[in-house]
Amino acid sequence: MSASNRNRPLRVIAVGGAGSMGRWAVRTIARLGSASVLTVADLDLERAGRVAESVGAPCRTVRLDATESAQLRAAFADHDVVVNTMGPFATFARPILEAAVESGCHYLDINDDWQPTLDAFDLDGQARRRELHVVVGLGGSPGVTNLCAAYGASKLDTVHELHTGWKLSGATIVDEPGFPAPAASAAVEHWLHQCSQPVRAWVDGAAGWVEPVEEVELAFPGLGKVKGYTMGHPEPVTLPRRYPGLRSSLNLQSGPAWLLEYLREVSSRFAAGEFDLRTGAAMLADPPRGDAPAERSPLPVEWSLAIGEKNGLPCRVAVYPKAFHPAKMGGNTGIPLAVGVELLRRGELLDTGVHAPETAIDPRTFFDLLAPLTEPGLRGADDLLAVVEETG
Repeated sequence: MSASNRNRPLRVIAVGGAGSMGRWAVRTIARLGSASVLTVADLDLERAGRVAESVGAPCRTVRLDATESAQLRAAFADHDVVVNTMGPFATFARPILEAAVESGCHYLDINDDWQPTLDAFDLDGQARRRELHVVVGLGGSPGVTNLCAAYGASKLDTVHELHTGWKLSGATIVDEPGFPAPAASAAVEHWLHQCSQPVRAWVDGAAGWVEPVEEVELAFPGLGKVKGYTMGHPEPVTLPRRYPGLRSSLNLQSGPAWLLEYLREVSSRFAAGEFDLRTGAAMLADPPRGDAPAERSPLPVEWSLAIGEKNGLPCRVAVYPKAFHPAKMGGNTGIPLAVGVELLRRGELLDTGVHAPETAIDPRTFFDLLAPLTEPGLRGADDLLAVVEETG
């Protein structure tokens, strides 16, 4: 964005803007004053209208079928930036991004699938030629986790491993008046899909594969030995681009052992072709707990762990937010995306082209903006982030 255009409110179109994550992105973009025009684009025009009415100026609405490329290009005309919360991203990310770039629009999304994340980098040259900023995966995980990882890595002299993770209890959609949560959302379908096939990760210093829902034990600063379970996510395919000397990078989910075991069972049956994706997602949305004991993972809701050396000694640095939004997955995903739009408006994204958050955004700048948007609102990064180091 040219210097003359910095701080000018943007003309923003939010694809899937009436959805569970999109609503929070729209609300926060309006709250931050990032947009002069804020178009809520959704297949459900009535629901989009309710979002726009609740937010007020500068919102307007448009009915948008994201499967129709002509509709995408027509909707993106006369906008500066496309904000995409339309999942599943394995289906919708590439065509929406292509339409945005071809329309001369900047683009930010919450893409949590590793395959379309890699596909997005194919458009880097085209985005650079048009001087467009593209940031993929700017939600909670990926997004906040990537920037926590970058913050933790900055505390080390040498980084050998970068791991990220998230807690199942935080990955739930909270009902809102007038916006009931679906029984099995696109997020649940994504969860099943990425746990039913080999996981792309960074293994032994190179791109590799691990089995899904595989137990991994980590020494976590301040907590001791903890367990996480492998999951297909973008962080392990993007962080090595920023830190090419990494030996290992995984994304790990955490939660009750009984639920992870049930996930493993449903994923295995889905992979074997016993039922379709929608049926499997419905099974995961209503798991049979039975007599399973009450248990909680000690890991934070979203976290990163950097492992390496500092002052010649082995060192581990855990970084994680201490405050979130009560809307859980909706707010914790949509609000970081809106912060990215505000950084774009201010001219504070670091480079044009296609980027994951860790190469486009300064972590401290991001968390300083995010902190007042949590509940309770905090002053800045130092209040929001826990940074726990263990040396030796």
